[in-house]
Amino acid sequence: MSSARIEVEKFDGRGDYTLWKEKLEAHLDILGLSAALKETVTLKERTFDPDPSSDEDTEDIKLEEALEEKRKKARSTIVLSVSDQVLRKIKKEKTAADMLNALDKLYISKALPNRIYLKQKLYSFKMSENLSIEGNIDEFLHLITDLESTSVVVSDEDQAILLLMSLPRQFDQLRDTLKYGTGRNILTLDEVIAAIYAKELEFGSNKKSFKGQAEGLFVKDKNETRGRSEQRERGSKANRSRSKSKSKRGCWICGEEGHFKNTCPNKNKAHFRSKDQSHSRGESSNGKSNVTEANNVTEATGLYVSEALSSTDIHLEDEWIMDTGCSYHMTYKREWFEDLDEEAAGSVRMGNKTVSKVKGVGTIRLKNEAGLSVLLTNVRYIPEMDRNLLSLGTFEKAGYKFESEDGVLSIKAGSQTLLTGKRFDTLYLLKWKPVTEESLAVERRQDDTVLWHRRLGHMSQKNMNIMLRKGLLDKRKVSVFETCEDCIYGRAKRVGFNIAQHDSKEKLEYVHSDLWGAPSVPLSLGNCQYFISFIDDYSRKVWVYFLKTKDEAFEKFVEWVSLVENQCEKKVKTLRTDNGLEFCNKMFDGFCESRGIQRHHTCAYTPQQNGVAERMNRTLMEKVRTMLSDSGLPKKFWAEATLTASVLINKTPCSAINFDIPDKKWFGKPPGYSYLRRFGCVVFIHIDDGKLNPRAKKGVFIGYPPGVKGYKVWLMEERKCAVSRNVIFQENEVYKDLLQRKDDITVEEDDHSGSYLDLDIEADGDTTSGGDFGVVSNTPTSPSPSLTSPQAPESNDSAEIEINQSPPSYHLVRDRDRRVIKAPRRFDDEDYFAEALYTTEDGFSVEPDCYTEAKLDSNWEMWKLAMNDEMESLVKNNTWTVVPRPVNQRVIGCKWIYKYKLGIPEVEDPRFKARLVAKGYAQREGIDYHEIFAPVVKHVSIRILLSIVAQEDLELEQLDVKTAFLHGDLKEKIYMTPPEGYGQMFKENEVCLLNKALYGLKQAPRQWNEKFDNYMSEIGFVRSNYDSCAYVKSLSDGSLMYLLIYVDDMLVAAKNKEAILQLKKDLSSKFEMKDLGAARKILGMEITRDRAAGALWLSQEGYLNKILETYKMEEAKSVTTPLGAHMRMCAATEAKLAEDEEYMKSIPYSNAVGSIMYAMIGTRPDLAYPVGVISRFMSSPVKDHWLGVKWVLRYIKGSLKTRLCYKRRSEFKIVVIVTLIMLQTLIEEDPLLA
Repeated sequence: MSSARIEVEKFDGRGDYTLWKEKLEAHLDILGLSAALKETVTLKERTFDPDPSSDEDTEDIKLEEALEEKRKKARSTIVLSVSDQVLRKIKKEKTAADMLNALDKLYISKALPNRIYLKQKLYSFKMSENLSIEGNIDEFLHLITDLESTSVVVSDEDQAILLLMSLPRQFDQLRDTLKYGTGRNILTLDEVIAAIYAKELEFGSNKKSFKGQAEGLFVKDKNETRGRSEQRERGSKANRSRSKSKSKRGCWICGEEGHFKNTCPNKNKAHFRSKDQSHSRGESSNGKSNVTEANNVTEATGLYVSEALSSTDIHLEDEWIMDTGCSYHMTYKREWFEDLDEEAAGSVRMGNKTVSKVKGVGTIRLKNEAGLSVLLTNVRYIPEMDRNLLSLGTFEKAGYKFESEDGVLSIKAGSQTLLTGKRFDTLYLLKWKPVTEESLAVERRQDDTVLWHRRLGHMSQKNMNIMLRKGLLDKRKVSVFETCEDCIYGRAKRVGFNIAQHDSKEKLEYVHSDLWGAPSVPLSLGNCQYFISFIDDYSRKVWVYFLKTKDEAFEKFVEWVSLVENQCEKKVKTLRTDNGLEFCNKMFDGFCESRGIQRHHTCAYTPQQNGVAERMNRTLMEKVRTMLSDSGLPKKFWAEATLTASVLINKTPCSAINFDIPDKKWFGKPPGYSYLRRFGCVVFIHIDDGKLNPRAKKGVFIGYPPGVKGYKVWLMEERKCAVSRNVIFQENEVYKDLLQRKDDITVEEDDHSGSYLDLDIEADGDTTSGGDFGVVSNTPTSPSPSLTSPQAPESNDSAEIEINQSPPSYHLVRDRDRRVIKAPRRFDDEDYFAEALYTTEDGFSVEPDCYTEAKLDSNWEMWKLAMNDEMESLVKNNTWTVVPRPVNQRVIGCKWIYKYKLGIPEVEDPRFKARLVAKGYAQREGIDYHEIFAPVVKHVSIRILLSIVAQEDLELEQLDVKTAFLHGDLKEKIYMTPPEGYGQMFKENEVCLLNKALYGLKQAPRQWNEKFDNYMSEIGFVRSNYDSCAYVKSLSDGSLMYLLIYVDDMLVAAKNKEAILQLKKDLSSKFEMKDLGAARKILGMEITRDRAAGALWLSQEGYLNKILETYKMEEAKSVTTPLGAHMRMCAATEAKLAEDEEYMKSIPYSNAVGSIMYAMIGTRPDLAYPVGVISRFMSSPVKDHWLGVKWVLRYIKGSLKTRLCYKRRSEFKIVVIVTLIMLQTLIEEDPLLA
């Protein structure tokens, strides 16, 4: 056993691990060590006496010692059978069995992704024409073995079928025979493999390879006939009288079919010359001669067929193959040519009898690692090829010689080596590479140097060269750019001061900060005039925060400290600033003392001592001025340009840290650059405003919003910002190019609420044709396309301008006049439930009250479009008939109601809406109306449906009925005056006879409900006995479909998606519907689903936030109890009412209670008790009661994230909680419940 010299090749982690393991186990079996692999536990420690008491114990000890010896040998065998790289991964294992288990985990992954990958590869397996039959079958069996190692068993018959289906078209007859042959019940893999080999032998191939697998190349000879010469010979006069033989004829020279000897590529080769001469002397070409030479076809083909398509691990398409069979140097890569004559033409004949055209002849320069270069001349450019061939015959013809030794082929000119190639398998690949810097690549594609220079915020050539060396930019697309005029405009400067060097060893050890801005700076889109910057000295990463006034600096500093300390888990140690009041105040100093942050200040009038921050601000402004100059955007976009510049600075080399990247040094990994785009370029953002409307809007790219994977775009028509990832960039065109296209540039005055800054801008002539770029507000107060704040009365404009023209040095709170506090108009309404719904929809938007105010509103054009849409809908619905004004008949009036709808995020965009409403208060009961009650769905029904949706994993969709009340048919005769603004549509003394219900009519909700209920009955829905607005329908598959309606909002739930689509189609045929897709929000309640986890959440966080903002409690200190235990709320006495009467006049007590009550009804049952308490005093509240309401609002502030959760359970139950009194009442009604 020991004399047998059996070795197992070392496993290096890249070969077939399964076969290697099989060989290793066989080797261990031969060595008698297989038993060591079965022992997976270590030798147990035993205590033996010095003198064994029996021979049995001695025998056990010997057996265990022998087994331990085998384990050591088995482990040593495995150690010697793996490479060093693999050994390092398993050397910690103590036994051979543990080593094999570790190798199995490393190289046989039984995880789901690996099983899916192997199965997908098996079931899509097709034989490759680049491999022989033997190689393809081996690859197939390799896949089967890999699957078996992952505990996946494929039956023998399935293996046979998969291999049979993977055969190429040459084996179609064999496939059909095995599939449809009679007398066969099963099909085995061995039968299929044997049949394939037998069929391959019929093709006459000894190597079981596909015909035409390896394709060689040779250049067509000048004397070779072209075109249809073979066909012409067949149709010659001498052959017309002969009967056509159906037997295949082969070439007399090489024996292959498909051509004759006059077109044979081997007719001039010495190996075949004797055959050609014998045939040319008149010897007959009988069947025997062809058969005799058939066995040598493969060997003969090898003399002229190139190995260009052989299967290797190297990308041959990028390598030069040194070939003795091609006549000229040939390549398909145009970018390699130093010069190219495209007028030169010709053709190349391939080994598979196809012809490729030569598209040009030129020169290619090659260079080795030592820097030596060689120029190849007369290189053929053939785009149809997929390999690059270097003709050794061409070198030999030119007087060079070539020789090979130890796998290296050298081309020599005398004693000097010209070119060298290394052998890979059977191919020699050239070591030298083409010089692409001087090639035709520049002519082929556009140089992107200038574009990347602009993308990177006009980076210097020095920094771009560094990024090229680091591999961060593509060398083929970026080279040297010429002088940039915008860079000169943005970076012209005086000679600077030297910057002191710091030796920071870690992040946040030393931080520089400075505040930039002035009252004369134009207001940004966010109404800011300042920014504060923080620079980490170690990484030189910069953070920028924008401020409206200087006193916000401390708040931003606290926010920044929390951010960076959380990111890097280190503390800020030292902060260097100047002596500005924004940095030198009690709050700032107290915070730094509490955090242990050391303060470094500059000397008076010595900004150079804060040079890092000052220089960073200058760098930022240089980039800002450059990008604004390049794009042509107005100055009010300076904040967006500054934020973009800070992002780019963090991604570009910094000289202070040896040209390292700040982001790389901060995060520990290189930043990405692929998403960067040119600032101010023209973009198109995707929208969906209807089937016939355009799917994109034009805008201008203005930056990268923080925390969002998208781009910030300024929409010129709407004059507002949008953030989206669905953006198409047109980087060769910027904003100023759009201005140059316009024939007449209209100068529009910027509106900054009368700020003196606008006067400064206008003096500079910085105006655009893009319209008014007004201040963007963070609240929905100005959502209109013009983004203008509501205009103040004219009498206040001049005063406001006068104040702003002489601003104080510091905009601190103590320096500003206290504003006059005035209660909003909506607080005059005592209907608290209406207030709750009002707050739900939009608590802050400013809308006109009547038609006259709408005409004076800045958004009149949008309101007018909304009114036109409403009128078109009314006319289309045949809402009225124009008739002469009746005599002695009451005619009610009408008015326009205007509303700005916020929409639903990601579902419905914000829009302007106008509604024509009848003045129903003028109706008389019994004459103009009778029944007016109309039910709406109960909140408890909505919650029950959502729990069913979560439990049964139903589809949940939302629909909206457009102009719902207009669908109801009127039973009474009602006349209405013509709508305001549309008097031209009516003649004098004409009115509207209403055919259908209109908004504002007292019976409109009931008429709509009746019509909808009748239609639901027609399509098979049944109304619930417990909720008049809940409907259920049984589907054909046994499942149920649910529908809930609240006036014009619907929720539809069902298991069958097709049934929901059919319902939408039915409703759309009867009413004008709007499909809102998956339910996101209903009655102010946000719906969130995680279908994978079977969970559904219901929240009113947005509604509660609006309540807090409405009653100025958003900054209040939160509490954890719904109502304070110390509050003893009771009815107020007459004296107390008189005492607090003046105070309570400005307190919207009923509105606040109603708003909280709506949240309680929807999703916050924890508010039931406090609402029950504070609602007792709505008729006569006093100050103590109002403090209780504020306490409840503080509790809401601390529990905004509280939401209802419905989760899928193993058993679905509805639990009803009743009081004793309710139970007694139920028993009295139904004694069986007892």
